[in-house]
Amino acid sequence: MNEVQRIVKNISVTGLAQVLTSLMAFVLFIYLARILGEADFGKYSFSISLTTLLATLTDLGVNQLLVREIARDKDLSENYINNAIILKMPLGVITLTIVPLISWLLSLSKEMTILLYLFGFYNVLLTISGTYLSLFQAWERMEYVAIFQIIERSVTVTLGLAVLFMGYGVFAVALVYVAAGVLDILIAASISFKRFVRPSFKFDPALQWRLLVEGLPFGLNSLFAMFFFKIDTVLLGILRDDVAVGIYNAAYNPLLNLSMIIAGMVSSAVYPVMSRQFTNGGDILENFTMVSSKYLSIISFPIATGCLILADRFISLFYGGGYTASIIAFQILSLFIPIRLVSTITGTLLSSINRQGFRMLSVGLSATLNIILNIILIPLYSYIGASIATVMSELFLYMLFLHYIGRYYKPVNVNSTFKKPAIASVIMGVAVHLMKDLNLLIMILLASCIYLGVLILIRTFDEKDKMILMKLMGRNHEEC
Repeated sequence: MNEVQRIVKNISVTGLAQVLTSLMAFVLFIYLARILGEADFGKYSFSISLTTLLATLTDLGVNQLLVREIARDKDLSENYINNAIILKMPLGVITLTIVPLISWLLSLSKEMTILLYLFGFYNVLLTISGTYLSLFQAWERMEYVAIFQIIERSVTVTLGLAVLFMGYGVFAVALVYVAAGVLDILIAASISFKRFVRPSFKFDPALQWRLLVEGLPFGLNSLFAMFFFKIDTVLLGILRDDVAVGIYNAAYNPLLNLSMIIAGMVSSAVYPVMSRQFTNGGDILENFTMVSSKYLSIISFPIATGCLILADRFISLFYGGGYTASIIAFQILSLFIPIRLVSTITGTLLSSINRQGFRMLSVGLSATLNIILNIILIPLYSYIGASIATVMSELFLYMLFLHYIGRYYKPVNVNSTFKKPAIASVIMGVAVHLMKDLNLLIMILLASCIYLGVLILIRTFDEKDKMILMKLMGRNHEEC
């Protein structure tokens, strides 16, 4: 299997897992909201969100560092993985000791404190099992990541729905999550020890210190990213009301989840490849970045255009005629899709060239801008202001990534990949507008054909694309 086939395989299996697990999570989310009721569902949402934030203290970016280092030298696998597991155990304990402090500071009830412990324990377990997933990713064996994710989500959703339908409440749901967390570690560890490394308790203080220091920029990047994605919702709740939060999230969550699925399956597949290409030198990494950006542009521009023009149809499909106020926010937020997806490649490039500190700085600065814009715009325009702030912050993050790539690697003209997909998307958009009254599925199929036809007519695909296709088919370019 050549590298192109391996990348496509990894993207495919990751994408399948992402889609399946996202659908299962969506089903559980709907029934949690319906059966638990507003109060208990609020307790669930608060607990899982806060402890997910706290769990970054258990990882501190170690998992992402492991992917990069092991992808470059697979002989490091056993020593790095085993020491990372040993390191995370005390970090997990420290994470859980923060729960009573937060409970005291926020004057939480005993019930809420118990929920924080349960969901906190689950998130710590998930972070530790994620260490083994980093090993699978570094070895570019994404089928094991997919198997793990599907089993984990299947158990959580099946048992979660079972306890809900049997009449149990939020505590039973939390115990289901804890049981799933224990199963996560057992599955991930068993695959790792059977296929990749041997278990060992050999303690290497120097290595663990290195993992902490070099992983910290990755960890801070994850922390800033969480603020980047969630601060608009928090500030809407503080500066406006629950109605504004609901309207905004009805528009934001479908687009966020869609972009995260695509970005996640691409970045997890290309990160180890890009890390290895950097150590090999030459122009391979630059060319790979351009090609990856080109295909993400081809994917993202028609999605953004379709969401912009058909916002009313999609909102009606999702919410059965409700949340009509979300349509404008949905249209504005659709603009961030191409920016975010191409930023996935530029951000991954920074990490692969050992400049993860500047990726962290970029996300931190963008999160700060997002906070400032939200504070200014939300009092004036409510959820519309939050939508504008999100798009502007995404654009700022993309520009920062390009700036640091040009300064510490070389100028990479990623913007040139936008032109032809944008032109084809405009033509497609005009056609979609003219046939808005058609069945939605038929319209999407026709629009896809029009878009692809325009891409071919304006010669979007060149000799490099032909070489990629031949490699994907397992043939050498010279055979053509």
